[in-house]
Amino acid sequence: MAGDLNFPEYLSVLDDAAAALSVHAAPRPLRFVHRYGDRVLIGTDPVPLPAGTAQRALTEASAPGAALPADLDETERLGVEAFQLRLQPEFLSAKQQRPRDGQPWNMQGCTDVAQALPEAARAALAAEAAAPTSAYLEGSVAVGIVIVEGPTADLQFSAAERTKVVAEVQNGLSWLAAQNSAAGISFSYDIRTVRIATPPNPGAADLEAVWRDPAMAALGYTADWNGVVRYVEDNRTRFRTRWTYVGFFTKYPLFHFAYASIGGPRLVMDYANDGWGPDNIDRVFTHESGHVFGCPDEYAASGCTCGGSWGRFGRPNSNCENCAPGGGVACLMKANTFAMCNVTPAHLGWLRPFPPVRGNPVLIQGRFGTPGNFELLVPGAADGLLFSWRDNSRPEMFWALPLPFGLGAGAVDGVGMIQSNFGSPGNLEAVARVGDRLHFYWRDSGPAFRWNGPFPLFGGARGNPVLIQSRFGSKGNFELAVPAASGGGFLFAWRNNDVPAMPWSAPVRVGGGEIEALTLIQSRFGSPGNLELIARVGDRLHFYWRDSGPAFRWNGPFPLFGGARGNPVLIQSRFGSKGNFELAVPAASGGGFLFAWRNNDVPAMPWSAPMRVGRGEIEALTLIQSSFGTPGNLELIARVGDRLDFYWRDSGPAFRWNGPFPITTLP
Repeated sequence: MAGDLNFPEYLSVLDDAAAALSVHAAPRPLRFVHRYGDRVLIGTDPVPLPAGTAQRALTEASAPGAALPADLDETERLGVEAFQLRLQPEFLSAKQQRPRDGQPWNMQGCTDVAQALPEAARAALAAEAAAPTSAYLEGSVAVGIVIVEGPTADLQFSAAERTKVVAEVQNGLSWLAAQNSAAGISFSYDIRTVRIATPPNPGAADLEAVWRDPAMAALGYTADWNGVVRYVEDNRTRFRTRWTYVGFFTKYPLFHFAYASIGGPRLVMDYANDGWGPDNIDRVFTHESGHVFGCPDEYAASGCTCGGSWGRFGRPNSNCENCAPGGGVACLMKANTFAMCNVTPAHLGWLRPFPPVRGNPVLIQGRFGTPGNFELLVPGAADGLLFSWRDNSRPEMFWALPLPFGLGAGAVDGVGMIQSNFGSPGNLEAVARVGDRLHFYWRDSGPAFRWNGPFPLFGGARGNPVLIQSRFGSKGNFELAVPAASGGGFLFAWRNNDVPAMPWSAPVRVGGGEIEALTLIQSRFGSPGNLELIARVGDRLHFYWRDSGPAFRWNGPFPLFGGARGNPVLIQSRFGSKGNFELAVPAASGGGFLFAWRNNDVPAMPWSAPMRVGRGEIEALTLIQSSFGTPGNLELIARVGDRLDFYWRDSGPAFRWNGPFPITTLP
């Protein structure tokens, strides 16, 4: 392991620059944490290279003091040398003996309160930046490291000091990226060493401009803030990143040894790092990078308060030492530590991973909001249920922090949910299985939005219950199907919503075979609509249907195809004149899920051959057709282990599945 970080890192040096450029431009670019130039990559996993791409032996290139390819440019060479330095025992020893380790930044020689960006810099950003340079820390980031030297020896860096700067930045940003692997953070570097003839001027009103402006001119940019912004924008364009900023390192006099502005685009550091020393550059640089991406200071001397609106989500500074209970907890924005408190991730703009889950998820597009929010219900990993919703009226379409309910009822193994026509715009109604018993829950349409239940229904069930509100009856009856725990087949019951007591019928057994999971819809065949059901027995799917009356007779089973596991999901879509059937089910082997459709416009109503989509060992899923696209995209959520992934398929002409995308929530 490199430096003092507790995870492995791997170095790749691509031998052929042209091949490297093609690798970075590929439709699925390589995953890495650090990229130096075009040929040097560092990641927390070995970088998988396309067939035929030349690559230097990692063990040889990683060894401290190993010879490097002669044609590496300055940025690439420094990236490798920095990694080699971090592998040396002396580097680790220095980290283990850091000056002021764990101490708050507000002692003598602390990092300063994040500086307000000068008016000239704000004007330059408005004029030169194509988009915000660092609104939140997610995805790819271009990082300029500009080492500014002066005309005398005391203002110049040795080769070892330049490597030390790059190694410290590498160490700090490796730690930062590892705090949220789901954010897909990567850093692409442009490293420049600039020697200027300007003498120091300790009495200047703007100490930064004394050396910064001539340095930008030496790099070929205008000698002002516009040059700084143009430089970071050029890096963003070159590396095709989402964000961009620059870190200046110098030995010129500064008004403070380290500072940055909230939101970027630059931070400034003195190499000596005042009393903290060069061995703490990694933490100080990472602290200042926190400011660049929206984080406030949390230490007392900064004058912080527990209020304010900080970062992507406008969250208060609740770990501020001046007002947090007990002075707050350890955190990089508060003290010299590689620790992340629970508020800084929100300030950085990080979404939370969805909590661990089990059983089957259920997704609907409800009538709350415009164009209709997504409502998601899934069993929690240990107990009860988790409910979340996606605000589809906002461009970000974030998922809300999940609300647990039904705690204490036991571990839920299967669940079904609908939005009914009770209440306005409609209550949510759910049936959950705990053991072999079914329980009913409902949530009002507001203003309380409170989940009520559990209310016991009946036993003898297994697998996943499926609930729909049909077009039978004046109000629309509830129709419920669930696999039978013993004796084969499935259990079917209905609730008469036209009677004030809304009684449930006794469940009746239908079909045969050891059904483990099923799906149920009311189709547009018959009047008011036949019930259509697909059941899984072993790895085989079987089709049933029930006429709309007067016989109300279940027909089937009719075999479909094999290779399935988990729960199938059937919908009748708006594709075709009559509405095709769309079917998804987890694949029994090979990963992903199987998707097939039935052409209801052809008299024979043939099913397509199932096609495999996605990856990972999917165990359960849910499928809807949304109001996005015309006639409507397919939207699918799959459970892999204890996490949820999102997929969607466009409405044509490509009909391409996109995903998986891990589901994350607001902090």
